Amino acid sequence: MKKLLLLFFTVILFTGCYTVNKPNEDTVLKIITEELHYPHTIDYEIFCSDPAHAKKLLDLKLDTAGMVTIQKTQKINDLGSPLVSFTKAAQPYLIKPTDEEKKMDIQKVKVAEETVSQIELGNSTESNGKTSIPVTYTVTCTNVTPFSLLMKRDFSKPIVLSATLLFSDGKWKLIKQ
Repeated sequence: MKKLLLLFFTVILFTGCYTVNKPNEDTVLKIITEELHYPHTIDYEIFCSDPAHAKKLLDLKLDTAGMVTIQKTQKINDLGSPLVSFTKAAQPYLIKPTDEEKKMDIQKVKVAEETVSQIELGNSTESNGKTSIPVTYTVTCTNVTPFSLLMKRDFSKPIVLSATLLFSDGKWKLIKQ
């Protein structure tokens, strides 16, 4: 009887050790945010010496919104100098340029910030000894700036994305689709 009881506990112990528990939503959120680097900033490059960029800013009325000042005419001596400069109101949205960007008169501006707002786990499947779980997650934009007009995207609409979690080598790994 003792041998049977010992065998029973051994089977339960080994079965418990090899059973893969489905991760909870907090664990999945942590995996997604770490591996896909959320939240992250959406930015836009403005070529300050480019007449086409200056025209686009004028067309979007970012000058009248008080974000930029645009030099509408240039003298021959000023050719190649920046047409676009940024006001104090724009300062919170400016991303510090690299040395290379400074040389080329490129200024990156913050457009919005993407964050994961919702996670939905599918049913786990097992094949070849590996467990996988389909994951659907929703990305929403927050902190939308006046420079969002530069991109042809509706930042009020969330984006639904898919990925798969794969249990391998004793931990969950994210596989983007």
